[in-house]
Amino acid sequence: MRGGIPSGTWMHTATEELFLGAVAAKSQIPTVNRVMKLGNPEIARRLLISGANPNLKDSTGFAVIHDVAREGFLDTLQTLLEFKADVNIEDNEGNLPLHLAAREGHVRVVELLLERAECKVGHQNKRGATAYDLAKLYKRSAVVKLLEDSSFFPAAMN
Repeated sequence: MRGGIPSGTWMHTATEELFLGAVAAKSQIPTVNRVMKLGNPEIARRLLISGANPNLKDSTGFAVIHDVAREGFLDTLQTLLEFKADVNIEDNEGNLPLHLAAREGHVRVVELLLERAECKVGHQNKRGATAYDLAKLYKRSAVVKLLEDSSFFPAAMN
């Protein structure tokens, strides 16, 4: 079960949406995002192969990578990154996917994002907080330690 929806149900819905052309129409971006953010890497892969843009945003500025990072869906994140999802894409609050993964304590997701050389570890959101700051604030000690132990720590402090 992913996204609180039984597998059979969301798989059927995702397949149906694919055939309805949700990928092609920009006006249906939320539909594509809704399907992909459920965290199934196979559905994400199908949508991306069919032409879905992993960097399109919804009204909150969230791209699929934000939802996937926040929920901790490592396998779907790997798929999105294969298709050039932007690790530095900001939501309307200036948060990167790294901010959301750090805030939620998803260590493996944070690790994967840190492996991307282009990941802006020291990026501050609109409130001036870095991913490190959020991990500390929400007492995500494993993420705090990961960031402190990483070669990126000085950048996180800037």
